[in-house]
Amino acid sequence: MSRTVAILLALLLAAPSSRAFAAGKKKAAESTQVSPKSSPPQSSETQAPPAEAKPAETPPSDAPVKQSEEPSMDFDLLEPSQTSAESPRLMDPEMERAIAQRRTMLTLHQGMGLAMAATLTATVIVGQLNLNDRYRGGGDTGAYKGWHAGLVIASTSLFVGTGLLGVLAPTPFKKELRLDTITLHKIFMSLATVGMLTQVVLGLVTASSAQEGQLSQVQYVTAHQVLGYATLGAVGAGMLMIAF
Repeated sequence: MSRTVAILLALLLAAPSSRAFAAGKKKAAESTQVSPKSSPPQSSETQAPPAEAKPAETPPSDAPVKQSEEPSMDFDLLEPSQTSAESPRLMDPEMERAIAQRRTMLTLHQGMGLAMAATLTATVIVGQLNLNDRYRGGGDTGAYKGWHAGLVIASTSLFVGTGLLGVLAPTPFKKELRLDTITLHKIFMSLATVGMLTQVVLGLVTASSAQEGQLSQVQYVTAHQVLGYATLGAVGAGMLMIAF
C-alpha cells in the first residue's frame, strides 16, 4: 500500500515538470518558426545591394565588345586602305631611288634657273645696247655685238639645261591637276620657252645678209626687242611663283 502511494506521488510530481518541459519545447519551436519569418526582411535588405550591383557588374563583361567597337588612341593618320596600299610603295627601293633622283635634279634645276635668269637679264641689257648702237644712231661701232652673241649662247644653253632638268625629273607620286604655284610656274616657263625659240629665229633672220639694209630688218629687230623683254618677264614671273 505504501508503495502504491509513493508511485502516485511520484507521478503527480512528474506531471508538472513534464508539462513545463513540453511548454519550453513548444516555445523553442515557436521561436525557431518566428526567426525564419522575421529573418527574410533582414536578408532581403542585406542581399539588396548585390541585386542592384548586378547591372554594375555587366559593363566589365561588355567592356571587350566596346573596346573592339570604339577606335583606340593608337591609330594611323592614313586610312587603312591607304596605309596598306601606300606602305609597300614607300618602302620600295625603286621609289626611294626615284625620290632621291628627283630631289637632286630639282636642286640643280633651281641653281641653273637662277644662273639662267641672271644671264638672260644681262643678255637683254647688252642686246638693248647693241640695238641702239646699230639701229638707233649709235654709230654702228659693233662694240656690243660679240658680247651680245656670247650672252645669247650662254642664256639659251642654261635655259635648255634648266628646262630639261625640270621636265625629265622623275615623278614617283601622282599629282592631281590643279592651279597652284607649281602649275603657274610651268605656264610662265612654257611662255618663256616660246619666247626664247622665237627670239633665236628672229635674231638669225635679222643678222642674215639678205636683210641687211632692208626696211624689214628694223621691223624684225623691233619684234626681237619686244620678245626679249616679254621672255625676261615670263622667266621672272615663273621664278616668283616658286619663291612665294
